Amino acid sequence: MRFGIIVAALLAVVPVSAQAAETFDNPKSLVTAIFENYQPGKLAGDAAVYYSERLKGLFDEAVANKVFTNDAAMSGAEFTPATVFNPFLPEDKSALLFDLAIGEATTLDNRAVVNVSYHNFDQPRLLSIAMIREGDGWKVDDVASLGTEDHWLLSWALAYDPTGF
Repeated sequence: MRFGIIVAALLAVVPVSAQAAETFDNPKSLVTAIFENYQPGKLAGDAAVYYSERLKGLFDEAVANKVFTNDAAMSGAEFTPATVFNPFLPEDKSALLFDLAIGEATTLDNRAVVNVSYHNFDQPRLLSIAMIREGDGWKVDDVASLGTEDHWLLSWALAYDPTGF
């Protein structure tokens, strides 16, 4: 039994620490790295490694306040931001991206925005990803969905919209 616990702990730590070590010195490289995880043959890891401290805090508060209404949340299972909602692949469980276009970053001081469009299977998506430069490089600070599907702003949905997920 102890062996099983040790193996589970190692499996939980290794992928996160491997991703967490990567830092990004410009906003576009961060967004490019995020969407490389959704290409054929790749396994998407925990998107939270790309989040700013502020955004991680909003996810933690939302979980503590039981904001999420999906089945996993209702079951009382422990979750991370990745198991609750993935803003880079909203409303989709699987990725088969076509026509991925990552725009150039618009930067002002320590903040930046990059627009991303793609089709996942037959669903078009348009996202605007806001970033902030923290001590260890650029991090995602917010995500807005702006396409023809439902519009949302991640930070607002986490803090104020109990039916957003």
